[in-house]
Amino acid sequence: PAYHGGPAWLANKLGYFEELCLDATLPVYRSGAPQVNEISTWSVGSAGSPPNIQGWTQGVLKTVGINNDESSTNALVANAEGIASWASILAAGTLGDTKITVSPNSTGELVVEECLKKYNVSFDPLTNFVYNSTQVGVFASLSDPDGNDFGSLWAPTLYSAVETWGKESIICNGDDAGANVIGGIMVSNEADETNTETAALAIAAYLKGITYFQMYREKSKAYLNEFYVEQGFPPLSPEALDIEFSRPLYNLDEQLQMLAKDEGGKSTLGSWFQETVDFMFEAGIIPSR
Repeated sequence: PAYHGGPAWLANKLGYFEELCLDATLPVYRSGAPQVNEISTWSVGSAGSPPNIQGWTQGVLKTVGINNDESSTNALVANAEGIASWASILAAGTLGDTKITVSPNSTGELVVEECLKKYNVSFDPLTNFVYNSTQVGVFASLSDPDGNDFGSLWAPTLYSAVETWGKESIICNGDDAGANVIGGIMVSNEADETNTETAALAIAAYLKGITYFQMYREKSKAYLNEFYVEQGFPPLSPEALDIEFSRPLYNLDEQLQMLAKDEGGKSTLGSWFQETVDFMFEAGIIPSR
């Protein structure tokens, strides 16, 4: 489950789908890749930028909006030992033998690279990055005395680091590094071609959930924790909820602004997605830009 799933869960709980004569089911996925793989089972979805882009390359979906900006909650993180050693790494201008545990080919890896570039710290992914495909594994490495002192984490696992080692454990996030990490609202090509009105109504209900999150922040924090607990996760602390709600959500008017193209034919949303497209192409994940 993710923060951007909260408004959809809320929309279902408060009857926004039902108001539009929709009988919605809301499967929750642990990550975006399996969600895209099961696209035949859903019409409208929400996921991070890599699954959106993967869906484009497979020709199975369209991205029709932004679900949230998660740049501030995608970070290079350190445990206590890493926090203590960061100043010496900055002074040396190189990671040297220091290892960072990252999830491969992810926006987390992108943010780590951009953070190191921001601080002029030289690195070699082949020797400095240790790959672990799960956020649980990255956090376990940080927590293990024999593990690595640095890692790439995003919400909600990021909050486990904050609760364990404090806010200073966030060495650098996407906002700091100028890396735009976003997610997209997706519509399957099948729904777009055969059931456009239903897909549009589902998006309308979701956007109404987003507006509720924007207008009623404290109530929405309680609802978000209810959503997380329902999915088997512990409730977030007040500090973690404050960080979570620092992530921008976009109502209809703001969506239209993000999608509006300038004289050169470029939109803000398109430009932000292009950053991840470039990263995925250079990493060999997708065949073309």
